[in-house]
Amino acid sequence: MNIRSCIWAFVLVLAGAACAMGQTSASVVKVRPALSVDRVKQGSTFQAAAVLDIDSGYHINSSRPSESYLIATTLKVDASAGVSLGGVVYPAGVSKKFAFSEKPLSVYEGRVVLKFLGRAAASVPTGSHSLHAKLTLQACNDQACLQPKTVDVEIPFEVVAASAQASPANGDIFGESKGKRR
Repeated sequence: MNIRSCIWAFVLVLAGAACAMGQTSASVVKVRPALSVDRVKQGSTFQAAAVLDIDSGYHINSSRPSESYLIATTLKVDASAGVSLGGVVYPAGVSKKFAFSEKPLSVYEGRVVLKFLGRAAASVPTGSHSLHAKLTLQACNDQACLQPKTVDVEIPFEVVAASAQASPANGDIFGESKGKRR
């Protein structure tokens, strides 16, 4: 048995122990939706995001993990009638060395924001809507990895007429605005 196989066998044993204690990847990574505006106007472009808050002492692999056997963090947003979507923009990972790996790994820690653009068609009906996405991740600490998990993410929003006012929102995520109403 080579060293990599030994390491992964050890990691799997520790992961089983962590799961027995009730920890899961979804319990150590909290996910919340965010929009760049309080309301989406018909015919307008907006930004949306899944905001991940990773518990202290844990990390998740970046969207571009350093090794092919690692589970990449991915957000797959489903198509929605009347809303066109851009690709997800992932932040760069942080290179960090762990005891279980011979070389540094590309990971996310703390708060991570996965953003994408949306455009509401001029004909999308006014009222409540939601975008649905699947977030795949695997949380680890410096000794063990938890089971990979795919989490459902719902991003609710209200569509208003093109002539209605909408205000910037979540400036801490999308950049501060000058408080202008749109």
